[in-house]
Amino acid sequence: MASGKQTPRQKMINMMYLVLTALLAMNVSKEILDSFITVNNGLENTKLSLNDKMTAQYASFEAYAKENSAKYGAAWNEAKKIKTAGADLVAYIDSIKAKAIITAEGWPRDSVVLGDGRIVDLAKVTKKDSHDELTNLLIGDEPAKPKDGPYSAVELRTKLEAFREMVKNSRKGDKDLAEMMDRVFNFANRKDASGTDNNWESINFYHVPLAAGITILSKLQADVRNAEGEVVKRMMDAVEGQSFKFNKLTAIVKPQSSYVTVGAKYSAEIFLGAYDDQNAPEVWICKPGARVDTTAKPPKIIGDSEKLPMNGAKAVLEQVASGAGLRQVSGIIKYKPVGGDEQIEAFFTEYEVAQPNLVVSPTKMNVFYRGVDNPVSVSVSGYSDKDIQPTATNGALTKGAEGWIMRPGKDAEAVISATVTNPDGTKKQMTGMKFRVKNVPNPSPYFAGKSVNDENIKKAELTAAAGVIAKMENFEFDLKFEVVSFKVTMIVGGVPLEKEAKGPAVSSDMKEMFQKAKPGQKIYIEGIKAKGPDGTVRNLGSLSFKVV
Repeated sequence: MASGKQTPRQKMINMMYLVLTALLAMNVSKEILDSFITVNNGLENTKLSLNDKMTAQYASFEAYAKENSAKYGAAWNEAKKIKTAGADLVAYIDSIKAKAIITAEGWPRDSVVLGDGRIVDLAKVTKKDSHDELTNLLIGDEPAKPKDGPYSAVELRTKLEAFREMVKNSRKGDKDLAEMMDRVFNFANRKDASGTDNNWESINFYHVPLAAGITILSKLQADVRNAEGEVVKRMMDAVEGQSFKFNKLTAIVKPQSSYVTVGAKYSAEIFLGAYDDQNAPEVWICKPGARVDTTAKPPKIIGDSEKLPMNGAKAVLEQVASGAGLRQVSGIIKYKPVGGDEQIEAFFTEYEVAQPNLVVSPTKMNVFYRGVDNPVSVSVSGYSDKDIQPTATNGALTKGAEGWIMRPGKDAEAVISATVTNPDGTKKQMTGMKFRVKNVPNPSPYFAGKSVNDENIKKAELTAAAGVIAKMENFEFDLKFEVVSFKVTMIVGGVPLEKEAKGPAVSSDMKEMFQKAKPGQKIYIEGIKAKGPDGTVRNLGSLSFKVV
């Protein structure tokens, strides 16, 4: 949840949601749809994990209430209301998912809602990119005025708002919890990707791909489960009334991400953390294959564990990211409150390890051309520009005003690679990418506005012609070719006349020839040569026209 007391799991859910909303602004490709499946699977696993955790928490709460009704009874009655409301809301959202998938695929209900109540794996849905089902079901035809009624986004919002108010009212004096719920379940209008002020319903569900909408619904379910877990824990903690004494405060900065793209916002929570440096806890984490048994009282690690080194009262966790993928860390913290008995709490957190990939994007084309400046952007995911040093074969790669400039050499291929600097100062060589190298194509000659595609020329056009020009057509670069010479041939009185010009302009002799041209006569513009920006002279061929 979005506060200083936010759990690591909720932080991860919120970060995944930020990734999801960013992806919604992009063209939906297969890779993006696959990303939604990955995010949704993570949220579904989180939902199941939270459900198991809540089941154990409710069982403990109920057992305490049975043993000591005077102490736990009232709080347990409130917790049961939250339990019912949370379960109903999660099931209601699953019904929306099921209806959308059934409509999209035409499958029977028992193929979508499995025997254990789970919704079919999103990876098995074939119409992940369909925009119609969630739009028709939840929004209708007018995004500015979403429809109301059963299984609409308006009804979903109403149910979520009711759940939020129930959680807040269950602990009326808890200001932190109220603010937390208002931030997590915030349905105020906001600007969409185009900058237009829009309502919550349409931003999340109007004309979004089925895979994206299902993932958003899974995120809402995870929010409900997290809110449920937070309020029930606070209920139990309030009954326990355990007191703690601290003698140290430290500033803590928890960024949502330390990697920010251009145009995005750097977001972090800055708060004070309290601890007792004279009464340090013990922190144990599970080794591979081990797990935390949360049903045990107190929680315990089943399997091999490792005690973390302490820096004062703070444990230090360091793990080598040996491979890409989701990593989970679980364990227990043992601490002894002043004047109390030893307490043991379980903890869980996750982090994603990404494989750094070199990205080289020619700004204007998928090849490099000799003799011109080829703009190139070079980036590596997870690294800022200052930590990337690109290199090139078969050419010179230099820093430009924006990005890099590549001027390739004579070989047919060029390779762009890069060395990145890690936060600890170590360097890593990235695998390079190959690009084709070509010469700049020849321009097309034009005379009096006519090209090789024209056969006729009017006498007025001929006499008014200023000369020959060379144009680059359908080319990514704005290049200038200068005509350095050409010849004009015309048969006058049965005798071929030939005049040559140095440069692009028609000579006076040529103008005299043009005045003698008669209808049906042929004019030949031959030996056209032009100099390119790299200094090479190209032969552009010939033009021929019949005077009409």
